[in-house]
Amino acid sequence: MEQGAYRVSFQAKGRTIRGLVPETLVTEWLLKSGPRPEHEDVYKWIALHRSQIEKALTKLSRGDTRIRAPFDRLSLVEE
Repeated sequence: MEQGAYRVSFQAKGRTIRGLVPETLVTEWLLKSGPRPEHEDVYKWIALHRSQIEKALTKLSRGDTRIRAPFDRLSLVEE
């Protein structure tokens, strides 16, 4: 975890895209089903929402900020 967010990275069209998934985004969803989630629960949530996360970060990397909530809260990691 970095800056209150989980770091993710993936390959898209031959380049690496890195981003941050805010801890608050994940826990808001997971808290609906019980007490404070464990790290394993967070990683399962990220895996379950992988396609939406990758789509949002790919759009951001192209300068497109039209991203649907709640994934509009993701951010790119500048290298």
